[in-house]
Amino acid sequence: MGDTGTAPGAAVGRGKWRDAAELLADRRFRRFFLGYATSLVGSSMAPVAMAFAVLETGASATALGLVFTAGVVPSIVLLLAGGVLADRVSRRTVMVVADVVCAAAQFVFAALVLTGTAEVWSMMLLAAVRGGAAAFYQPALTAMPPDLVEPDRLQRANSFLGLAKAIPDVAGPAVAGVLVVLGGSGVVLVVDGVSYLLSAVFLAGVRVPRRSAPKRESILGDLREGWAEFRSRRWVWTGVVQFALWNMVVVAPFMVLGPVVARDGLGGAWAWGTIAAAQGAGAVVAGVVLLRVQVRRPLVTIVLVQLSWVFLLGSLALGLPLPAVAVSAFAVGVGLGVFVALWRTTEQTLIPRDVLSRVTSYELLGAYALGPVGLAVVGPVSDSIGIGPVLWFGVAWQLLSSAAILLVPEVRSTRLDPF
Repeated sequence: MGDTGTAPGAAVGRGKWRDAAELLADRRFRRFFLGYATSLVGSSMAPVAMAFAVLETGASATALGLVFTAGVVPSIVLLLAGGVLADRVSRRTVMVVADVVCAAAQFVFAALVLTGTAEVWSMMLLAAVRGGAAAFYQPALTAMPPDLVEPDRLQRANSFLGLAKAIPDVAGPAVAGVLVVLGGSGVVLVVDGVSYLLSAVFLAGVRVPRRSAPKRESILGDLREGWAEFRSRRWVWTGVVQFALWNMVVVAPFMVLGPVVARDGLGGAWAWGTIAAAQGAGAVVAGVVLLRVQVRRPLVTIVLVQLSWVFLLGSLALGLPLPAVAVSAFAVGVGLGVFVALWRTTEQTLIPRDVLSRVTSYELLGAYALGPVGLAVVGPVSDSIGIGPVLWFGVAWQLLSSAAILLVPEVRSTRLDPF
């Protein structure tokens, strides 16, 4: 018999790819996407450049830790202010100004490095400026997609944004290492500054409908309103509690003890680089898949994909060979990519736009608050009881917390409409 036509599944598949392409064809979203992606190209290289910039001055590892801490603290302390501002004024403007501030900080940082005048205190100050700008950028970024695309396109929009982050995360550190060798850390910092400026140019061209926000009496009142919206949604605050403990009990041990395991039993730095690259590749795959696969039950899916951490921590604790650890890291990357896209889509769909930035700022503050604690204590604890018990504790916590979060009715019942 002759060909009777295209298979229905293939037609649907092509239709979904066409819908994804049409999203990028939208001028407003394309500019927004290019702005975000451009800034991430430089930012993915910045930690390597900053680390070598500090160490090239003859400073110690302690000084390096102080510089990175100086960047983290303002990004946490100022998050609530960033959420209030992004709900009061144009989110696009907040993002553009934050990009310009970050560009200025990186250019000054580069000038100090290139002229050999960088000191620890000045690098800490510039890192703090950049971290403070990020505190305003992030709540605005999270709340922007609903202003640009229709509700049924939010998952795809967040998948594109996830891809914009995942791809530089894979290649950026390696490229930065080569550039540092060829031209020095100052050159990479200049590249990062340029990427922020290009991002500001793209974002400045995004035309966003004017929001008719109600008149507000005070910043404190705004914070109270945001807090009321945050705590009124049990799926939000229970998720944030889990994320906070997850960052402390699972992610921090992986970040601190993973390199130690790689050094002692997997072959050294190149093995750790392989694990990191596998994780990034998994996030890329997740972004591509979510462009065409609709997830109806996002919160349940998030819980299930996060179980991939059980296999990653377990493979490190058991001392499995590098290929097994890399496969587990790939699965974790897929899980992280799915988690970010679906969590953002659920927030943007179910939380009113005029409070979305403030709710996001409370969420980010809570989720990140315990991460530094975990990073600080995991080393001493592992020295006391061993690396294996710390990793196995993370495995047990991941299993138990996942089971507990599934007991929340809103987690099980939350559904999103199909594409």
